[in-house]
Amino acid sequence: MKTGINVKLQTGMFERTDFKMNIAPEGLTFKPSKRGGDTISFPVTSIREITFYGARLQMEVQTNTLTDAFFANGDDFHDAINMLKETLKVKIICEFN
Repeated sequence: MKTGINVKLQTGMFERTDFKMNIAPEGLTFKPSKRGGDTISFPVTSIREITFYGARLQMEVQTNTLTDAFFANGDDFHDAINMLKETLKVKIICEFN
């Protein structure tokens, strides 16, 4: 399991909140970086696909809704792609425009 990749989740129209993303064969978990927030979990069975947008360092998780995560740097972005490919059996799309 890869733990603690720093991301910002889109939590409102103009709001992004700091989370730590954990990747495990069971799915994705986003834990708030600050105390008091709710953990967000996506079981692998609920994930339809994950799309990475290289130009924006963005990841979109598609379940019955869409969740956007933004990476602070390219290293975390590429680590997440590699870990997800190795760990989860879901469709992964990468767009590097």
